[in-house]
Amino acid sequence: MTLFKAIFKSVFSRRDVKIFLIFILLPLLVPLLTEFMDGTSTGLAGNFSEFLATTISTQYRLILPNLLFSLVISSVFKDEIDSRILFLYKDINRSQIFKAKLGSLLVVYVLFLLGTVMTSVLSYYGILFSQGAVPANFISEKVPDIFSTIFSLLSTISLNLITLLLVVMISVTSKTVQTVLTGVFFSLAASVAPVLIGINYLFPNGYADLSQENFPLACLVAVGISVLYILFFYIKGKQKFKHIEF
Repeated sequence: MTLFKAIFKSVFSRRDVKIFLIFILLPLLVPLLTEFMDGTSTGLAGNFSEFLATTISTQYRLILPNLLFSLVISSVFKDEIDSRILFLYKDINRSQIFKAKLGSLLVVYVLFLLGTVMTSVLSYYGILFSQGAVPANFISEKVPDIFSTIFSLLSTISLNLITLLLVVMISVTSKTVQTVLTGVFFSLAASVAPVLIGINYLFPNGYADLSQENFPLACLVAVGISVLYILFFYIKGKQKFKHIEF
């Protein structure tokens, strides 16, 4: 726990982490961004849950947040390896160091997610609802819409975790440019995957149509795929980290 606290303090004090967390304020721009990215006018959400799902999905589809978080991950791993800062931890088990660094990054993402929820509440109820632009409903009254919202949240959060683990794995031995490009290209591929027949089944968000027909099965498949990706990237990343020279 002492190791985790020390590493988390180091990670959270980085300037790039603070810049990344600025995107917590994105809910204020969601309606405009969604219209621009989809190329059509979608209007405002009919309930808060839908608004939140749209916010988190838009955050993932934007290049800049993923680019910044990839930079954070690269600095936490590769930059500290190259600068030999990790030599200070030479007497500590490398698996523990890897887990502490990964855990710190996961906490940063959780804080980002919780912050997004809080600003979404402020944006939806404090601004939009007070202006009469949206209803007070927390969730839709239609079951298909509820399933769609839940699946969107589940699949997008899963994609964020997959991207995080992928970038961690790459950053251990690759330069910052390669690490960042990997994170950006993966998020772009995942964003367009749902409309690509065949490719869509490789990503958890590719089962949105199935969620309308068989919601439990779609969630099970999406979670299963996500767990496979996460476990593979975690194991490979830890193996690579254990064999690097400090």
